[in-house]
Amino acid sequence: MTTPWIPETRLKSALQRNEAFWRGELEEYPLLWVTVPGAAPGTPPVAPPSDEEQWTNVDYQITKTEHALSHTYFAADSLPIHNPWLGPDQFAAWLGGGLSFSTRDNTSWTKPFIEDWADFTDFRIRPDNRWWRAYLAILRASVERGKGRWVTAYPDLHTGIDGLGAMRGPERLMLDLVTDPAVIVRAMGQMTRLWKEIVDTVSDLILPGGQGTTNWTYGWSAERFICVGQNDFSCLISPAMFDQFVLDDTRASCEHVERSIYHLDGPGALQHLPRILELESLDCVQWIQGAGAPLPSEWLSLLRRIQDGGKSVQLMYSGAHGGKADFRHEIDALCGALDPTRLFIAADVDSVEKADYIVQHAREVCRAARSKPL
Repeated sequence: MTTPWIPETRLKSALQRNEAFWRGELEEYPLLWVTVPGAAPGTPPVAPPSDEEQWTNVDYQITKTEHALSHTYFAADSLPIHNPWLGPDQFAAWLGGGLSFSTRDNTSWTKPFIEDWADFTDFRIRPDNRWWRAYLAILRASVERGKGRWVTAYPDLHTGIDGLGAMRGPERLMLDLVTDPAVIVRAMGQMTRLWKEIVDTVSDLILPGGQGTTNWTYGWSAERFICVGQNDFSCLISPAMFDQFVLDDTRASCEHVERSIYHLDGPGALQHLPRILELESLDCVQWIQGAGAPLPSEWLSLLRRIQDGGKSVQLMYSGAHGGKADFRHEIDALCGALDPTRLFIAADVDSVEKADYIVQHAREVCRAARSKPL
C-alpha cells in the first residue's frame, strides 16, 4: 500500500502495526486511527444540483474523495480510505428496492417491497439493476484512481436480518419471526449466500489494486478485512431469536474472510454479546455506545468482558459519538483498565495538535504502565 499523503517511515510503521493488531502481536500501545479532516485549506469540488446526483455521479464522488483525503492529516496508524456507498439500504436496493437520498443527513432509504415471501424464494442481484451498476461504477473508479493513493473499502453491508427488515419493513418482519419462522430461516440462508457473493465480487475488484482492504470501521489488512454483524435489527429480538435467525449468518460471514470486526451498536445489542464472543473466527468487537450516551471510559466492565472473551475492542470518537471528548481522561481510563495491545481507538478530531497529543499521550501512558514494578 502506498500513498503520497503519509511520510514513508510513518506509513511503514502503520502498515506493520495494523497487521500486527490482527495477528495479536501489537506492541506497546493501542492501534490508533486518528485523523483531522480538512486539516489543510482548500475548496472542495462543486456539488451537482440534486441529492441523487451527488451520491451517484462517479466523477463527482471520486473528485470529492481525492480532495477530502489530500486535505486530511493522518496520524499514527491511520490511512486514507474511501468507502463507495449508496447508503445503509443499498443492499435492499440491489435486490429490487428504490432509493431516496439525503445529502444533508448523509443517508438514503428504500420503501419495503416484499408483500409475499412466496414471490421471493431466490434472492438474486440482477446485473442490470440500476443501483448495483451505480455502486460498481463508483467502486471501479475508486480502485483505479486510488492506486498509490488510498484504500478502497468493502461495502457497508446491511444484509442479513437488517436487509430483510428493509425489504419487508421492521414491524412486519417482527411478526414473520413469530408466525412464519421457517420462511425467515430460509431467507436468511439466502442472505448469507448473497453476502459471500458480494464480498467475492468486490474482492476480485479491489485486491488486484495492491492497496489492501478496509471497511467503514477503519483499520487495514493486506487480506480481506470486513465488518460483519450489521445487525441493528437485533436490538428488537431476544437472544433465542438471535440464535435462531442471526447467529449462523454471522458465523458464516466471519469464516468467509481473514479479518473480521463485529458492529455492536448500543445497549440494546448487549444481550447478544455472549453468543458473539463464542464466534471463533471473529477478531474484534466494535462498541458504539450511541450518540449522547456515556463515553467508552464509562463502559470499562463491558470492554474488559470483551477482551476477557478473547476479542479485541474497537472504540470510535467522531462527531456526536465523542468527537469532543476529553481524550486525556479517555486514554488514561482505557489504557489503565484494558490490554492496550488489543485496543483499537479511532478518532476524527478538529486539529493537528489534538491528533498528535492523543498519539503522544497514549504512548506515554502505556510506556509508564510498563515501567511500573510488578
